[in-house]
Amino acid sequence: MRPDSMTPETNLPSRGQMHNRTRLGGLLGGALAIFFLAGTSGCEVTNPGPVQDEFLADQASHAPLVNGSARRLAQSIKNLAYDGALISREIFPSGQIGAHGHNVVTQGGFVEDDSNEFNGRWNFTQQARFIAEDALRRFIDDGVLPASEHNSSPLIARANVLAGYASRVLGEHWCHAVMDGGPVEPGSAYFERAEARFTSGIEVAQNAGNNTLRLAAIAGRAQVRMWLGNWSGAASDAAQVPDDFVFASEMDGDPAGARNRIWFATADLPYRTFSLYQTWHREYYLETGDPRVPSTVDPTKEFSTGSLSGFGQVPFIIQQKYPAGDVDIRLASGWEMRLVEAEALLNQGQWQQAMDLINAVRTRNVSDSTDEALQPWTAGSLEEAWRYLKRERRIELWMEGRAWGDMRRWEDTGTPGAIDWPDYESVSPLFSSNPRSRCLSIPTAERNANTNVPSDIDTSPLWAAPGSLPGQG
Repeated sequence: MRPDSMTPETNLPSRGQMHNRTRLGGLLGGALAIFFLAGTSGCEVTNPGPVQDEFLADQASHAPLVNGSARRLAQSIKNLAYDGALISREIFPSGQIGAHGHNVVTQGGFVEDDSNEFNGRWNFTQQARFIAEDALRRFIDDGVLPASEHNSSPLIARANVLAGYASRVLGEHWCHAVMDGGPVEPGSAYFERAEARFTSGIEVAQNAGNNTLRLAAIAGRAQVRMWLGNWSGAASDAAQVPDDFVFASEMDGDPAGARNRIWFATADLPYRTFSLYQTWHREYYLETGDPRVPSTVDPTKEFSTGSLSGFGQVPFIIQQKYPAGDVDIRLASGWEMRLVEAEALLNQGQWQQAMDLINAVRTRNVSDSTDEALQPWTAGSLEEAWRYLKRERRIELWMEGRAWGDMRRWEDTGTPGAIDWPDYESVSPLFSSNPRSRCLSIPTAERNANTNVPSDIDTSPLWAAPGSLPGQG
């Protein structure tokens, strides 16, 4: 049976299986807007609006304050996962601009320096980091929590974890680091900051007896140590995370909040703003039925909305990984950790051992087409093993906001092995005329407001050569 005629499984845990479901809040000017919604406390309270600082010493505000970071992180992730999927060619643009689309040059792969589309992403992600770090300052430095709880409070553990993931997301997407009006730093500063937060989170979560937060911090530290080139540390952390562990950013389905934007952009309500037409993932799914990259077609919905420059109407092929607006987006998982371990081995030249881990990730999946386990990859060299590692990361982490950063990381370190890269240039000149951005620049608003950011700082860096990719010349 063809995959198109089936209802594919997403291969993600059900909502009841997701670990450490987090909610909600935000930063508004000088006051913190605390949204008292269901969080780890499990209670429902009406949103009272912005709360002045002096009231944040009240115990009732502590969990919602931390939840505010989780909400901002979710609002960041729902957008960056979509943006990154477009720029890393996990999806294909329809030509729609405006609501739930992207401007024309971004559809081609280039992010303009003054793009209003991405200013909001910067704000959400920086606010997620700031709120969590500010909560830690209040709880510890200002003595809001008693000293006896500083090393064992679940709230302090969770704030550290959220601050760590927010910094990781900043490092994966922005070329340079700027924090709290300070000077420009190398992008690696985000990962160094995240590593420190995760390390603190591990200790506090351990003392609090919260294994979910402890594992989330360990997995996050493995991710950032990978970026920092600390492969022994990354592998050691990754090995501690079990296969079935999942830590996710909660999507709540709320149009004004953290609704999964990838789902909504193709939910035909009324948008069909991207397609899987021409993508490597679509062809791979038709060949294998791999449930990690499910897609389908609807004969009553032939085309996406909009018209792609240089092409016209785009056939509408629908992603099925996120079938609803409240399906969460993973931040870390045990299966990703197996790929971290595999990449650490590849960096040591131990490609046979790495392939064992890569195939463990792969063959656990049962094909939507055949109802049989996927066949293992067979590598005959280090370079081939690298290619399969990159392929499995692009499959396992599809549309989770990770592929764009991976491409830059592999380019920077000069790793061998080509990426499975679809040829969009043959479809429309839009793609050849817009050299691809490597990462996001510091927003214009930040450069204008922050005197520590020089006006001549590099913006929207491109690939070393337009159209080139790591492993492809």
